[in-house]
Amino acid sequence: MKIAMAATAAAVLALTSACAGDPDDVEGEGDGGSVLNMQIGEPRSLIPGGSGESEGFRIIKNVYEGLVYYDAKTGEPENLVAESITTEDNQTWTIKIKEGLKFHNGEPVNAAAFMRSWNRTAYAPNVLPLNGFFSTFAGYEEMNPEQLPEEQWADPEVPEFPPVDVKELSGVTSPDEYTIQVELAAPFASFATMLGYEAFFPVAEECLADTEACEKQPIGNGPFMFEEPYSIENGGTAVAWDEYQGDHAPSIDAVRWHVYLEGDDCWADFLTGDIDVCRPSAADYESAVNDAELAERRIVQDGTSIVVLGFPLYDETYQDVNLRHAISVAIDREGVLNVIGPDRYNPLDSWVPASILGGGQSACGEFCTYDPELATQLLEDAGGWPEGEKLRIWVNDASDNVDIFRAIGDSISQTLGIEYEIVSMDWPDYLAAREAHNLDGPFRDGWGPDYNLNENYLEPIYGNGALKNDNGFENEQYEANIAEAGTASTIEEAVELYQEAERTLAEVFPSAPIFVEQVSYFHTERVSNVIVHPIYSGPGGDAELRDIVINE
Repeated sequence: MKIAMAATAAAVLALTSACAGDPDDVEGEGDGGSVLNMQIGEPRSLIPGGSGESEGFRIIKNVYEGLVYYDAKTGEPENLVAESITTEDNQTWTIKIKEGLKFHNGEPVNAAAFMRSWNRTAYAPNVLPLNGFFSTFAGYEEMNPEQLPEEQWADPEVPEFPPVDVKELSGVTSPDEYTIQVELAAPFASFATMLGYEAFFPVAEECLADTEACEKQPIGNGPFMFEEPYSIENGGTAVAWDEYQGDHAPSIDAVRWHVYLEGDDCWADFLTGDIDVCRPSAADYESAVNDAELAERRIVQDGTSIVVLGFPLYDETYQDVNLRHAISVAIDREGVLNVIGPDRYNPLDSWVPASILGGGQSACGEFCTYDPELATQLLEDAGGWPEGEKLRIWVNDASDNVDIFRAIGDSISQTLGIEYEIVSMDWPDYLAAREAHNLDGPFRDGWGPDYNLNENYLEPIYGNGALKNDNGFENEQYEANIAEAGTASTIEEAVELYQEAERTLAEVFPSAPIFVEQVSYFHTERVSNVIVHPIYSGPGGDAELRDIVINE
């Protein structure tokens, strides 16, 4: 799940439903009764399969509901919409869906609801960001031919494909209304672990009949629903669905998402009580953690979201691994933290953090350790930096990113004597440019887990070939490692084999691990039971809306 922080307080839609409480309460400043006030950036999509980033997922995970839900303590998948998920050989899987569940519009949540969603995402011409999650399914290749040359695209940032007649995964069938039979291209022991992620959520038939309307007012099956369209600029309010039949009902009446864009953040509004959960920015961090009153309402725990510096392997300048190593070794990770606020992040020397199953292997080793002398030697081995050129570091302009990467750029510049500049873009444009390989320098990349397995930090980011990942990375040994791990008979065996893949990744070095987020959020006095989920939480201030309590 690609992560972003966002940020300018804006007006929000008023609640209109009686089930959300007195509408007059909603208009108050921080005293909205049982309405929770949360921060959000700019979602890319509100339909499963189309987001793949933190801001859309903040909404999707609460408006929709998947086959499984991850335990907040263990990260293990527990059946939610699924009655059972079984297999005898790790290749053919049978999913039984609980009967009687429905979407907000009354449509049944059945096998067809999942299949239409999966086929939509897996169909290459739809160009959805989570397409690759179906690469393990039988029939995926028939729906995903090689894309056309770029000069044939109508939009230079949107890939196009030759005519594709096959629009349904042959490996997904339905023997009855509430059973899905999944045939994978090869055995994959971790398949059930993936199914709590957005890519595998169901979609209503009415939604796909008018996706433009559904993007504004999603038709989900989760505990919250929109009664008015959501606004990208102004946010919106989702009320607790009074017909929700699932196992994880919330106690709050509604959640109001306030939008923050263009570098602004939620901290000022948190201090006035208008936002209920927030992380202070670098500028406010020291005063926040030293405030005795706020300390009582601080949540600190190991995080799972990582920040890396990606290298554009499609750019001729970055072909030499010695140059990539030099840039990484030139970054004083501890020093950068002293600038942006210690305890907000921890230095990272792996592509998979220790908080994830199979992570914390220190695969980056010496190349994630600050060493000016080694960095200088590596740059010399690479033939030096191109004379007269600046190192361009690309970031999205959300809260803190520019400050963080300016500190990183300063470290690189001071160590290697390379002049640099920060190039910032708004989040949707940045995502599109990064995915289209239109960045001519190292770029901010990040990842928050979709599920608790080291594979999730490896294959989705660096797999599927040079055309389909942001770095333009492709390596036969890495693909062989991933394929071998996928056929493991147990998750324990798979974890070890994915660690081999991470070691191969370290040799090629398509990116430099920088930080793993240290959750350091604050909440207002009006809320309690604030759970920051290691899998489902978005950055910058988030909580489980199904568990949080508003104190009366």
